[in-house]
Amino acid sequence: MANENNVIDGVNGTARIEIEKDKMKAFVEVTRPLGAGAPCTLETVKTLLAEKNVVYGIDEDRINEAVMEQNWGRKVLVAEGKPVQNGTDAIISYNFLLPEKKLTPKVNESGSVNFYEIGLVNNVSSGTLLAERTPPVPGESGINVLGQESVPKPGKDFLLPKGKNTVSNETGTKLFATIDGQITVIDRKVSVSPILQINSDVDFNTGNIDFIGSVIIKGNINSGFTVKAQGDIEVGGFVEAAEVIANGSILIKGGIKAGNKGMVKAGENLSARFIENSQVEAGRDIIVKDVIMQSYVRAGRSVIVNDKKATIVGGLIQATESIEAKILGSQLATRTIFEVGVNPYYREEYQKLTKIRTEKKKVMDNLNNSMQMFQRAGVSPQNLPENKRVALLKVLDDYKNTKQELSDYDERIAFLEEELNRISGAKVRALEVAYPGVRISIGSAVYVINDTTKFAQFIMSEGEVRLTSLK
Repeated sequence: MANENNVIDGVNGTARIEIEKDKMKAFVEVTRPLGAGAPCTLETVKTLLAEKNVVYGIDEDRINEAVMEQNWGRKVLVAEGKPVQNGTDAIISYNFLLPEKKLTPKVNESGSVNFYEIGLVNNVSSGTLLAERTPPVPGESGINVLGQESVPKPGKDFLLPKGKNTVSNETGTKLFATIDGQITVIDRKVSVSPILQINSDVDFNTGNIDFIGSVIIKGNINSGFTVKAQGDIEVGGFVEAAEVIANGSILIKGGIKAGNKGMVKAGENLSARFIENSQVEAGRDIIVKDVIMQSYVRAGRSVIVNDKKATIVGGLIQATESIEAKILGSQLATRTIFEVGVNPYYREEYQKLTKIRTEKKKVMDNLNNSMQMFQRAGVSPQNLPENKRVALLKVLDDYKNTKQELSDYDERIAFLEEELNRISGAKVRALEVAYPGVRISIGSAVYVINDTTKFAQFIMSEGEVRLTSLK
């Protein structure tokens, strides 16, 4: 039987290994030696870690810290795994305002809000960058302190939202427009359409329209709004006191009542059911079904009113080749002026250029006077003070430029004068009746109707406007 008075010499220090549940961290807690026991050593901790299968992310410096006396009884992090880094999804970024974004009125520099401008139309030109794709990132594998690998979740890839009239680059990272038009997003696909369709009125819900292609409006164009198109414009309803301008043709299935505030102008042809109290222009033909009433109408070629009523009454009607309707004027002798034989655009340009030429001639006279003053002084330019020499050089430069401008104006005015004298074949036709109050000008010749005239055609003959029968 052992002697109860024997003294235990001591217990060596050791260590406890603790591994977190996710196996990403391992801790060491070194225990204090008892009696004459020896402290825990670095090698002991390494052995214990190996027994627990801790093989990755071991930090020997941390183990050295753990075995120091001041850290006995404390948990010290000695091994740490590498977290898995999941991939990131591809990103599609758009270079335009997506349809789901709320349209808001434009704020002017003064801070006032323009409710007529809300940015409905996304105009783009061929070659415009529409969208960009940032490719997905695959991610990086992780490994825990037991050396077990974790496979990352890869990022999802998305293709460019390629729709009609778009093209991507070779790497599939950029999407471009292949035509001029309006950006549309249908079924998450980005397309470019050469036609903008508005299925309602043009009002505060749409704002003004300025489109690079053609525009179709199912409803009306309300007062105060502007619709511009580089292509054609088609309106299913009416045009009120609005500004409607197209480089191509304009078709208005209702009528035009633009008033003093509005204007309708087509680069090509214009067609409407009626025109009332409006300013209307077309580069070629204007064709109206019912009536043109108290309006200023100007056509580069012809004005034709051709349906049942087919009446032109009041206002000023200008055309290069012909004006035709069943009824010209009214029984009330409403003043109605018809001008043919001269391109109205040429007439306007001629008047403008002759006025400018007169002003330029005055400038030229002043420059001549300035140059004569230098000449009379009899001083060589090299001997003039610097400020006067610079002034002289400027006068000479202005003289040269003004002389060239005058030459250009003279050339253009001569062309316009020749065109204004071309009136062969111009005519005004009353298919049923022309009433007193009608004034017809062909070139510079004028004919005033004083008596009701039926089935009449007015042409230029021997320098005068003559009445002939319809042919």
